Amino acid sequence: MQGCNDIAMALLCGLLEQPQRTLHADGLRLSEYADAYRHLLDIGALVSGNELESSVLCPSCSEHSLTPVADSAGGYRAYCFDCGWIPLVPRDVKPLSVVPGQIARWLTAALGLAGRFRCEPVIDGVLWRLGELEHRRKRRTVFFGSRLIEQAAAVKTHVDRLAAPGAEVILTTADPTAMADGPLGDFLLIPLRAVVHLRKAGFVLENLDAYLDRTLRPGGGNETSLRLLSRRIALIEGESHPLSPQVCQFLSLLDKAGGEPLHKRAIADALEMNVDAFKAATMFKRHKPVYDVFVAGDHNGRY
Repeated sequence: MQGCNDIAMALLCGLLEQPQRTLHADGLRLSEYADAYRHLLDIGALVSGNELESSVLCPSCSEHSLTPVADSAGGYRAYCFDCGWIPLVPRDVKPLSVVPGQIARWLTAALGLAGRFRCEPVIDGVLWRLGELEHRRKRRTVFFGSRLIEQAAAVKTHVDRLAAPGAEVILTTADPTAMADGPLGDFLLIPLRAVVHLRKAGFVLENLDAYLDRTLRPGGGNETSLRLLSRRIALIEGESHPLSPQVCQFLSLLDKAGGEPLHKRAIADALEMNVDAFKAATMFKRHKPVYDVFVAGDHNGRY
């Protein structure tokens, strides 16, 4: 069953990334993964649609396309030239679909957030806010997303609005590496299959801590840069250093100066501070590694 669960999870993630998120009724019988699809149907990850397929292969001979119709008993049947009238059940004639909202609710339960947080749709069919969890004294806002690439800009806007900089966690059926260079590249994107496993009652979460404990974003290397200033993060040898708003603004001024020195008076004016009270050492008291790497000053008040 473990192998079936793994195959079923892969199929489920694949369906969630498809435009229609549906499986033709014949797929349940004829696919090499028919057992895995039946497993998804049995646990409620797939549901039968309301409309009839326009045509299905004869379940007896698999040679002719049949047109299913409702019968007087409330079931379905179709006429095959070789087999005659064939009785059919709903799964023979109706497409199967995955409901992403149901998947989001299962994830909320697996995270232990159900009852404390409402699984909140943010972008219909694309992004859900699942709630907040605390990990090593840091609060994280957890999202679920599928088909993120096509609405990446809108997803970024909503995540920026709903999560503190550097505190977002997005569980996704999409490939994180495909989004590394786009608007979502600075977010912590966790592939769903890496941390979620199917069980009879829904999902079980495993190994999420391995991602949350990492100081590097996937593919982050040993980067030292200020490219994440817009999210109030400085990178030093790949490690993320959250910044206070004032420190972030200070670094932004220096970054925009492009290496040209700025006098403390200009910096104080931009920060709306009294120049006599301006002391970079005090401002960076809790950000000393960031100061040591990115800031240099002289005795004339220039940085």
